[in-house]
Amino acid sequence: MKNFFIKILLLTGLLSQAQAVMVVTEIETTSKDDFSTVVNFWMSAMKTAHEIQDMQTSIFAEPESNTMQFIQWFESKTAMVERMEFLESNEEKVWATMQTMDPLPEGTFKAFSAATDFRESSVWEYMPELSTTPQTWETLSQEQRDQFPYNRVQFIDVATNQERAYEQQNKDYNALDKELGISYHYAVFKSVFGAKDADYMVICIDKSRFEYHKNWEARMNIRNQNEKFKELVSENSNGKWSVISETTWNRVLELTF
Repeated sequence: MKNFFIKILLLTGLLSQAQAVMVVTEIETTSKDDFSTVVNFWMSAMKTAHEIQDMQTSIFAEPESNTMQFIQWFESKTAMVERMEFLESNEEKVWATMQTMDPLPEGTFKAFSAATDFRESSVWEYMPELSTTPQTWETLSQEQRDQFPYNRVQFIDVATNQERAYEQQNKDYNALDKELGISYHYAVFKSVFGAKDADYMVICIDKSRFEYHKNWEARMNIRNQNEKFKELVSENSNGKWSVISETTWNRVLELTF
């Protein structure tokens, strides 16, 4: 049903935009072992049945909680809808493939169903013009990316008619960081569907929580000595936008498909 509403929304005038999108599905599980076993089994069947080598899917765990984030990347909104329709119309192939695989221990699916709750889904449009990741992240090999499983995630609420101002702020800060020789993995996403009160999502990628805080402190020490940075902070401190929540996503390397 969620996929149905997502498709209806995106088919009403948004499909002409070619910007990449990320679908985030929040999942609660009281058994991460059962969750990992079933997801690995299911995704292996999906890839085999549909002859897809890269599902552009990763799973992230939030520390000290039962929350998992199921992340799927698509080249565009059109590509997302086409993939949804393709998979839904070919489910029988997946079930047939599963019958040829080594079966999971008896009771695994039942335990998975009892322990797992698929909660809300949201769709986010990637904003490369507001991000540093086109220059820093997209050039890395998969092996290099695997060294950066830590994701610091902020959800931003922007006042009415202040989207352009918020986006310009990101551009200004990124331009200044470049002048100051500051480089880090920073990605901005704009809400398309199902994000509640958040208009934007910001993700800062690093090697660990320790490295994130160490590098954040180093960046701020450089910025705070710059008069242009102080002016930008002053200009943007009038409550036009605010961080409404913040969390951590740790990418589970063995659950990357």
